[in-house]
Amino acid sequence: MKLEEVELGQEVVIVDLSGKEEVFKKVEAMGLRRGRRVALLQKVGRNLLLKVNNSRVVISKDLARHIEVQ
Repeated sequence: MKLEEVELGQEVVIVDLSGKEEVFKKVEAMGLRRGRRVALLQKVGRNLLLKVNNSRVVISKDLARHIEVQ
């Protein structure tokens, strides 16, 4: 499933990234890499608030469409 489909409070693992190379670079710069556990804390409009390790990251739903999780 894609990251944008995750339910609030659910914790998932990133399994794949799709899209152009600039998408990979942007996502990885935020600490979102294959094998990393993330939790969806909040959905606000077109944005998702994620917990990644001990940090909080906000990404757009458009970007979340490129992140495959399980």
